[in-house]
Amino acid sequence: MRYRTRNATFSLFSEFSIGGIMKKSLLFALSLSAMLVACGGNEKQEPAVEAEVQEAGSVECVASGDVVFIDLDYMMATSALYAKEGKSLEDKMAAFQTKMTTSQESWAKKEQGLAAEYSKLEKDAAKLQEDYQKGLITTLNAQQKQQELQDKGAKIQSRVNNLQATMQSEAQTLQTEEQALAEEQMVLMNKFQDLTRRAIAEINADGRYKMILNAVSVVDADPTLNISDLVLKKVDEIYAADSADAE
Repeated sequence: MRYRTRNATFSLFSEFSIGGIMKKSLLFALSLSAMLVACGGNEKQEPAVEAEVQEAGSVECVASGDVVFIDLDYMMATSALYAKEGKSLEDKMAAFQTKMTTSQESWAKKEQGLAAEYSKLEKDAAKLQEDYQKGLITTLNAQQKQQELQDKGAKIQSRVNNLQATMQSEAQTLQTEEQALAEEQMVLMNKFQDLTRRAIAEINADGRYKMILNAVSVVDADPTLNISDLVLKKVDEIYAADSADAE
């Protein structure tokens, strides 16, 4: 007669996906796609107009030409919008990433512990069967030990089931938090896009620029064609006005 331990199957060792957690920085995520702003419908060539921006009490010529560009990443990183709303969101995203990593590490540690217990159980079962076949243990003792091993296996399986339920619940919570952060991130990006477009509309109301490009689409250009600071100043002004109106 041969005795075998009950074949317990453990299925918890599957990775819970939290849906592509935001690992990139907020500023990178907020980098807008190559935005091309066509300015004015007048095909007639207008004389170049110099735009001026006040910085630290001095007047600096920032651009002269029909085609200029803006650096949206730079503008976002240095905007009042980012200082007031973006930085706090960045901190929340970092805290979430830490929380997610901690949870995953905890799950992995518990999984490894259960796997080790199951591995030992299999070895004990194999040893019991070997001893019985060699006649080193009585049938009665073999049956008792087999029952003990089966009881241990049932307890391990119960802990596996509980861990799976806990992991699924925590994963769902993390996914909900991630979705909320993603929505906040999208709203912030939309605000910045809206402020930028409104700023450009005011600055270029007279059609001085025929085209305003996103810097990411510019291979090479004269630095004087960069009107980022000019547009950023207007972006901050509009943001301040909007904030005051909302109070």
